[in-house]
Parts: sequence; C-alpha cells; structure tokens
Amino acid sequence: MLMTLANDTANAVQNVFTPFPFGMHLGFCIVATIVYGIYFIKQKTTHHMLMLLACDLTFLTQINTSKPALTFLFIAEIVLLIGAAFFSIKYSRAQKAAEKKKKAPKQDNDTVGSAFED
Repeated sequence: MLMTLANDTANAVQNVFTPFPFGMHLGFCIVATIVYGIYFIKQKTTHHMLMLLACDLTFLTQINTSKPALTFLFIAEIVLLIGAAFFSIKYSRAQKAAEKKKKAPKQDNDTVGSAFED
C-alpha cells in the first residue's frame, strides 16, 4: 500500500501543504515514531506520546488535503502540542522536586540536640 501511494505521489505535483516530498516525510514520521516511542517506553511520560502523535498526524496532509481534514489537523496539532508542553513542564517540575528532595541533607535533631547537653 505504501509503495503504491509512494509511486502515485512521486509522479504528482508537490503538495503545497507539505514542505517535504512523500519519501522524506515518510522517513521523518518513521524516525520520529521510533525516537519518541523509545522515550515513551523508557520514561513512561505523556508528553513523549503526545509528540509522537503530533509528528505522525502531519502525514495526513500527504493523503488528504480537503478543508475539513486540514482543519481537523490544525486543531489536533494545537491540542497535542499544548498538551505536550503542559505535561513536559509538569514532568520537569516533578523531576526537580525529586532531585531537590534527594539532595537535601537528612537532619537528625536528636544527635545535634544531645551533643550540647551536659
């Protein structure tokens, strides 16, 4: 199916909605899926899955360039990118809090207080 689609699009005029030819765009989507998929599997973070979906949804412009499809893509991309930014900030703050908690020295009030008692 991809080969047929690739042959059809190779002979067609370049789509004005995509900056890359079909083969390059397909390669970009495959690489993005692999990279963000690995990050999602390793870290189990929502923002990596949202970025994976956002990158792969751009391939819709290679298949369908109707106004409803492009409107759906525009809305979906905005929602996915805002969601990815939100969850990335949330994840970053959680990581900083965990790191700060780990670095904080453990205070033992009993040993310090009893050292000066005579």
